[in-house]
Amino acid sequence: MEPIKQITEMLRGDQTNPEKVTQAADARVENLTVDQTTCSQDKAMSNEQNTQPTIQNLVVSQQHLIEGDPEFNLEAIRLPQNFGESSGIKKLLTTVPVRKPNKTVYFRTHPEFRMDVSLLEYGYEKDLYVVPPELVSEVGVQTKPTRLVLAVDRYDKVFIWPLTIPDSENPLLWHTSAMEADVVAQKEWIRIEADKAGGSYEVTPGKIQIYEPAWPDVPWNQLVSIAFKKKIIDKFNHPVLQKLRGEL
Repeated sequence: MEPIKQITEMLRGDQTNPEKVTQAADARVENLTVDQTTCSQDKAMSNEQNTQPTIQNLVVSQQHLIEGDPEFNLEAIRLPQNFGESSGIKKLLTTVPVRKPNKTVYFRTHPEFRMDVSLLEYGYEKDLYVVPPELVSEVGVQTKPTRLVLAVDRYDKVFIWPLTIPDSENPLLWHTSAMEADVVAQKEWIRIEADKAGGSYEVTPGKIQIYEPAWPDVPWNQLVSIAFKKKIIDKFNHPVLQKLRGEL
């Protein structure tokens, strides 16, 4: 029975001795107060005990987040500057672009790896095809006498520079200035930029000639075969010739 209800029953049940009833009621109220105080203390202790592990767990979790070796040696895992050389890894040369030098990148040209050929510019993409002398007459359109020159830029990117050979009777300044740039590039790093107003190429030598170019360890004939893979018109019934004749 609840304490308040017990006191009420006592007051109703014993009307003959008011003093006794009053003392009993006071005792009940005192006991009730003590019980409530004890309950509140127990609840507070329980809450404190439940909270304490949570805070400790949070501190431990934060410590786990910043764990690590403050003396960890980064130099033990850092790649050296000459990684390409020290690793012993040799890149396989599978493509050799045929293009002009980039106007913002310095480059060099090889003094020996060069040859004159007839090139045909064909298709919407203006692909370049090598045409052997015996098939030039079969092309039916004008081919360009071109000097293929091996070049490499400052990023060690190898490419073949197709230089149009100037017409002996009516040379264009574009063609002659490019040939002159090739002569300079055989000895020093340069970059070239088109001067559209003047109709020629401007040559800018590098201020610091720091090192010699890293030429590929591949024979010249192999480099040409890579550059013009499937782009050599070597037979009369070549698909390009058939298309030019209207047979395809």
